[in-house]
Amino acid sequence: MEILIEKNEIIIPKGKVLLELRNVKTGRVTRDMIDNMVVTLGKESIADALRGTTSDSRGIITYCALGTGSTAPALGDSVLETEIERKLVSVRSVANNIATFETFFTTAEGNGSLREAGLFGDDASNVVDTGTLFCRLAIDREKTASDTLTLRWRVIIG
Repeated sequence: MEILIEKNEIIIPKGKVLLELRNVKTGRVTRDMIDNMVVTLGKESIADALRGTTSDSRGIITYCALGTGSTAPALGDSVLETEIERKLVSVRSVANNIATFETFFTTAEGNGSLREAGLFGDDASNVVDTGTLFCRLAIDREKTASDTLTLRWRVIIG
């Protein structure tokens, strides 16, 4: 008698973020690739979107936020520790099993001692701490009125 053994495929979303800080006066550019945490609420929203819900916005990432909080990201996070700026994601794309989300912050936006960033969606708005936190990232950058900042998030499903 043959026993059929089912091999379970486990899908673990993970991410990387390219952080690009550009000084508009000197032209100096710093780039860092940083690991990103997909938090539990984000994973639940992705799973709920796969199931299909009555909400058209479920599972959709819409905002990128910056903060000054220094607590390390944790799976149970639901907001940034100290959010200071939030902006609509300007570019969304999908290739193979990678979703990319890009946001550009001008010289007037998000200035200060940046220590955290996050992606928000579902019912997120331009109001601090709204929506579902999908991803949280620890950073350590000073952004001044001479700098622009681009965050390019890659969420890998696999």
